[in-house]
Formats: sequence, C-alpha cells, structure tokens
Amino acid sequence: MYIYLPSCKFSAASPESSRKIKAYLARKPKVRVAGCCRKEQAALQPEDAVISICLTCSAITREASPQVTEMSFWEYVLTDTAFPWPNFHSERITVQDCWRARHLPALHRAVRECLRRMNFQIVELDANKERVRFDGTWLFNSTGIQRNRSLAPVFAAEAERCLTPLPEAEQRSRMEEHARQYATERIVAYCNACLAGIRLGTQSQKRGVHLMDLLTDKLV
Repeated sequence: MYIYLPSCKFSAASPESSRKIKAYLARKPKVRVAGCCRKEQAALQPEDAVISICLTCSAITREASPQVTEMSFWEYVLTDTAFPWPNFHSERITVQDCWRARHLPALHRAVRECLRRMNFQIVELDANKERVRFDGTWLFNSTGIQRNRSLAPVFAAEAERCLTPLPEAEQRSRMEEHARQYATERIVAYCNACLAGIRLGTQSQKRGVHLMDLLTDKLV
C-alpha cells in the first residue's frame, strides 16, 4: 500500500493544489491519503511505501519508520503513464534546491524530470543539488526543529548544528541577498520553507512557486 503524507504546511499554504492531488491519489486503488506524518508513523507496516512532498515528513519517516519504503511524490508521479502533464511552452524557470534534500539524488532527478515533462527550460543555480546550503527560513527558526526531536533525533540534531536563529528583518536581508542570483521570471521550489524564503527575498508572491502548484494545473 502507498501512503501519501500531504504535508500540513503545504495543505494550509496551497489548499486548492492539495485538494486536487489528494483527489487524484484517492482514485488510485493502492494509495491511502493519510494525515499528519507524526501521527501516522505508528500505523505504518513493512509492506507500505510512504509518499512525501515535505522534506521534514520524509526525514521523520526514514528515521521513525525504517521498515517502510519512502519516496518523494515527484518520483511516484513519474510512474503514472496517464498523468495529465500541463504544458508551460518552454518557459525558463530556476530550480531552487533545498538543504534538507542535499543527500537525495533521486529526488533531484525526479524534480527536474517533472519540469521537463511540463515543458520547462530548467535554469540551474551554481549551488544546487548536493552543494546547496539554502533552506529558506527553516534554519533561522528553532521551533520546527525542536518539534522533531522525539521522532527523528538524528535529523533534529544535525539541523540544530546548522541552526542560526535570526529576527525577521535579518532573515529578509539574507533572503534578498540570496535572491539576487535569480535571473528568471519564476523560481520553483519543492519545499515550503524554501518557497517562503524565495518570496521573502523577492518581495513577490508571483516569482516563487511550489512545484505542486505547477503540476496540478490540469487536475480537477
């Protein structure tokens, strides 16, 4: 059984895209749409495969439930030969990778293949994939990291070593500096915190876009 973890934060930030993707997955005979990743861990069975769109959800699952298979949604959707890929007509788009995904080459490949299937021209940053140090606003705020300590202590400890708590004004300054390298009209992220950082740095809700919001364009 595939278990989809929809990401509480993504569902709150993009309710329409979240609704569409849940409806799409609910029509699949071997997929169960779950709820909060923290509550779900105790119910996971060795034969399950967990599908995540949130990098914290995936990190918690890998540590709290090592008996299951874990994959990104972007990997899963590429296996669906009937998925209705939208066409963005060769638009150039910058990919913003995430620090929490730096050790996940399969996710990097899947994100880019999803963009290619939507007919984007991909623009890469110099510090991408395993070289990325960007995680939007996530490493500037301690609350989320502390909440993960009980279920994923190794993940939380690693994050805490890189944590630099900053006031909002300093976070904005850091994000604005990072955003100066963006040369395309839109920047795509697959992480909620990265997207928040992009929007904070560009002072625009339009330049930063979540990959799921693009991918669900043709879904109802």
